[in-house]
Amino acid sequence: MKAWWEALSTRERLWVVGGLGVLLLLLCYAQVWKPFWTSHRQLQQRTAEQRADLIWMRQAAREVKRLSAAAGAHPASDGRSLLTLVDQTARTAGLASTLKRVAPQGEDKLSAQLDAVEFDKLIPWLGMLEYDHRLAIVSLSVDRTDAAGLVNARVILQGVRP
Repeated sequence: MKAWWEALSTRERLWVVGGLGVLLLLLCYAQVWKPFWTSHRQLQQRTAEQRADLIWMRQAAREVKRLSAAAGAHPASDGRSLLTLVDQTARTAGLASTLKRVAPQGEDKLSAQLDAVEFDKLIPWLGMLEYDHRLAIVSLSVDRTDAAGLVNARVILQGVRP
């Protein structure tokens, strides 16, 4: 290698050194600068997206607080008794045939027993009672049956309306 270098003229040596310098610069750009700059731009973009998400979340939180306060101040009340409400919503949800017993337990509670009810229908019905009709689930007991997807359920509901 040393003999080859010494055999080159001064002009050729300058070209080789210059070419190595350019190659070194290109290598540094490709291996160091470009990945760094790309990562930097991606981080800036993610930061901007996360700031926008944060602004949206803060607005949504204010809206949730506002709606919660409004719901608490004006509870939904259609004047139906708990027995009527549970019976009618069970019929609407297609659970009338599985609703075996509904019994009052005091002034603002009732118990309901459902036999061989589809689990996939039971849970949305309970959610509707809780969120749409403002009833609280005090107790819930669910047992599997031998049939796939069917359960026996016992639930105690309490009215949370003032």
